[in-house]
Amino acid sequence: MNINRKLLFDKLHSYILDKYHLPDQKIVIDLCRKIIFYSPVDNCIIKGLKSDWEGLPKSKSLFYTPKVCGLPIGNLTSQVFANFYLNSFDHFIKHDLKVRYYGRYVDDFVIIHNDRDYLKSIIPKIKRFLSDELFLTLHPDKIYLQHHSKGVKYLGAVIMPKRIYIANRTKGNFYNSISRYNDLSESHKPDKTELQEIQSSINSYLGIMIHYKSYNIRKSYLLKYLNTFLKKRFVTTVKYSKVLIKCV
Repeated sequence: MNINRKLLFDKLHSYILDKYHLPDQKIVIDLCRKIIFYSPVDNCIIKGLKSDWEGLPKSKSLFYTPKVCGLPIGNLTSQVFANFYLNSFDHFIKHDLKVRYYGRYVDDFVIIHNDRDYLKSIIPKIKRFLSDELFLTLHPDKIYLQHHSKGVKYLGAVIMPKRIYIANRTKGNFYNSISRYNDLSESHKPDKTELQEIQSSINSYLGIMIHYKSYNIRKSYLLKYLNTFLKKRFVTTVKYSKVLIKCV
């Protein structure tokens, strides 16, 4: 929501000119310009319910961002552009601050160091770089320091020494989704389109979970929480990594 579109395009424009000397270079640049500066809130038609917006912070909505800021979160290009936008931040962390152990995806990043005081000392430097170079603010309530033995919450998982677990929040979201599907199937018989939507949603959670130690969780959620109707309409793979719609 806070990505400055003009700065993003200027960086991308320079990068394409420098790295890609192709006949269609101009077309690629024009396409990037149209994608980046397109504003989905202009003349939009809201089809959902007002209740769907309840509890959504203004910082999460394009309707409240400055005119020059924000990318639609549903676009796959937005994730790619966000990673590109913070490329200079990666170089700052690795080369200027000399941090050896660092990882980032979009706006989530983790830094590992054996000196707690050192980690505290670089927070102001990080804040200053993000503000001065990228017009971004480091969220004050989402900075935490703890010993590596307690694990690190990162991208929907808890990274522990030598093992990775799925985060409780992700498990809770999966359970809540299954509950909604159960309620839906009990209110009426889902048609083919609705079954496909349920299948896609369940498989998206399973697709995330298979990367972590989650076999028992996947098994129990599908066998224990799916209601009888949905169990009859879906079949699971051997390792509970996917559900398929039964042919009836």
